[in-house]
Amino acid sequence: MLTGRERTWILHWEGSRSAYREGELYVSVARASYDRQSFRDVVARTKGQPVTEPGLGDAAYSFHVQGDSQDFVLLDVLKDGRLVQITAPSAEEARKAASTVLAQLG
Repeated sequence: MLTGRERTWILHWEGSRSAYREGELYVSVARASYDRQSFRDVVARTKGQPVTEPGLGDAAYSFHVQGDSQDFVLLDVLKDGRLVQITAPSAEEARKAASTVLAQLG
């Protein structure tokens, strides 16, 4: 997922964020700047128990969510003041998408 031409999605801004969807993978990047406290506020408002995800950005937390029809993973990442949020079917897919997006952010 998110290879080659698909990486150009980040140039398509929709209001306050850029969004990309491919099947069950959803990625958004906020246009606003986030500091560590505002990022912690986002994490605190996310339902579920946060799990630290080392090696992704400046800080990253994942959440396992049980939905009505399926389970999924939410991943919140802070990198250089940018908030990246990913919803994916698995933690592995979320981390892979995050790595690709973070590389695009520089």
